[in-house]
Amino acid sequence: MCGAELPALLIRGSEPMRSFPVLAGQFDGSAHLCADPSATHNDAVTTVTNHNWRHTYYQAFHEWSPRPSARVDTARTHIYTDAPFPADLPDFPVAMYLADPHGTYRFLAFDFDSTQTPSIGLADSIADALAFTSTLRSLNIPHLVTASGSQWGRHVWIRMAEPVAAGAVRSLARLTKQLHSSLDLSPLTNPRTGCVRLPASAHRSGTCSTPVLSDPDGDPNEALAALSLGATMLDLRRLSKHLTMMLTVLNTAGTTEPTPQPKPRTSRKSPSLEVLTGPTIVETRAPAIRCNLEDDARHAALHAALSTPIRPRDDHSGPAFSALLRMAANGWRTDDVLSAARTAPALEYLRTGRYGSTGRVQRPDIDRFALRQWDRALAAWNRWTQKHPRRAETTTDKGGRLRAHQIQHAAGTDPTQWSGNAGVHRRCVLDALCLIAWETGRTEFDIDQRRLALTAGVTQPTASRALSWLRENGWITRVDTCRGTRSDRYRLDLPPVEVRTESQGVPAPDPLLGTRLHQTLLHARHDLWTSPGLGGACGATHRAVLSGHHSTSSLSQATGLPAATVTRHLRLLQDLGLVTRCGRAVKKVVSAMAAAAVKLGVAGVIEARQRLYTAESLMWEWWQRELAWRRAPRSRKPVRAEHPFPLLRGRFPAGEDGRADFAGALGRVLASLSRAVALAA
Repeated sequence: MCGAELPALLIRGSEPMRSFPVLAGQFDGSAHLCADPSATHNDAVTTVTNHNWRHTYYQAFHEWSPRPSARVDTARTHIYTDAPFPADLPDFPVAMYLADPHGTYRFLAFDFDSTQTPSIGLADSIADALAFTSTLRSLNIPHLVTASGSQWGRHVWIRMAEPVAAGAVRSLARLTKQLHSSLDLSPLTNPRTGCVRLPASAHRSGTCSTPVLSDPDGDPNEALAALSLGATMLDLRRLSKHLTMMLTVLNTAGTTEPTPQPKPRTSRKSPSLEVLTGPTIVETRAPAIRCNLEDDARHAALHAALSTPIRPRDDHSGPAFSALLRMAANGWRTDDVLSAARTAPALEYLRTGRYGSTGRVQRPDIDRFALRQWDRALAAWNRWTQKHPRRAETTTDKGGRLRAHQIQHAAGTDPTQWSGNAGVHRRCVLDALCLIAWETGRTEFDIDQRRLALTAGVTQPTASRALSWLRENGWITRVDTCRGTRSDRYRLDLPPVEVRTESQGVPAPDPLLGTRLHQTLLHARHDLWTSPGLGGACGATHRAVLSGHHSTSSLSQATGLPAATVTRHLRLLQDLGLVTRCGRAVKKVVSAMAAAAVKLGVAGVIEARQRLYTAESLMWEWWQRELAWRRAPRSRKPVRAEHPFPLLRGRFPAGEDGRADFAGALGRVLASLSRAVALAA
């Protein structure tokens, strides 16, 4: 968005804002505009202006926001939760996400903060902000400085004219941290949840985030208009080079003679799949992946322990942490832990705190406290596995990694069997099964088709057809069929083709196989390949280009596609800006793929598919609970209020004739998921 697209209040010629000096600290709901970056609200004379600038700033950042949601602190307790972006300026703190849903940054916010009052001179955060903004001015990079609302806090905002990959932002943030120690790295190193309280937003102390103007009589709208121009990737490279030079000067200062820096060997490393980020196995809030009878018995024992209530006078923290350790040992995921934390009797400590001798009071943020305890349990389990590697390996790896290695080696011997859209989809489903075997260490497990389809980047009917083909050709075997909410059980078989190896023994599995499978499937389930004009085969060609194949013959041999098809794919990828004219991948892979998806109108397709499959899984679970309730004797009806999803605690919808209304149930579940922001899934 350029400056001309700002709200009407920024247009030159509008009524000028009247200002009058008052003593700092007389805060009446208006905004304090600091004329001096070193000035604070407690020890300087500031300028209070008419509060229209706050609405102007808020509306501008609302339009610029990379996401339709924000993080808000409605209770002013410094506990932020995700919520839709308020349309109008609220009286509680609002923090804006810096990255879009694809993980690319649209804003950079450098948060300088210090909790200690300096005995003399400026606080570290003020000094760091002054030095950093001086660098930005010398490089002519548009930026905006705001006083965050706390006594020593400063925010330096940079609006990007083009999306920036998370890795580049992370490197720049760490480089800046070496020069300016008061910088908070978390917003710039976590693209999923990184956010900063936006200008004009209220502070929990009663103040608000206000622009810091170099000119006492300056117009805050001009500072906002300058920010709207945006910075480019060239600006970030210049900034990174300048900071590196400053760091080198500081490190070599005081030496008798400068240490000669050897010139690094510049290797033109091609972009790879490593820049993509995302979950390993996509969740649909369906039952967890089960492995075999031994695991089922262990899981049953764990569920029995979780269902055991604790007496009011007994210790609650010890049993809860013990249960979390067992959940970590059994490979529970975060979503499953949060669901159990809301309902399991043994995890009462995660929901309530002790009050008096026998009373308990509910915690203000159950999920946040549960996540903190879960992180402690995971750290303790990781320390134990490092100290006892052999015992940990015997309890987690049952041949699944070796079988995944063998299957991948066999599948790569003949690429022609995976050519075409159908072949690519079959290979993606096989890769997803191998990834599950790698993560669980098992050759036998059960997984529902919807979760498998989301992990492989295909639709559920396509995943069903691929599973049938894999069974018919001897890659997998269906050991058991689905029952109720339990899905089919599959076993990965030995490769059906002969694989020659020079080793006389059984080769050890490649330790990087799981990472490669993860990155391959992340690329395969991108929104871009859902476009009818591209498809999975074009995605396979792009993956081959990212793997280092550039010539048509090399790409044809790697993908099993005819040379004419490869040539057509390369032409399409060039038109979308994903491949250069010489057949090499562009460096900004993530942002280029996101822009191409927006251009083709398929951005958000995978997210919508995940929401639909989540609703279908919940609807089926709802129906199974309804059947169990109907079939139970009148005197032994199960309690409906035991499910963490409120909608599933009621009766299943039925028509006037008494038959189950599945369409109505699916619509109600989808509506509930939208209201709850898809249950944070």
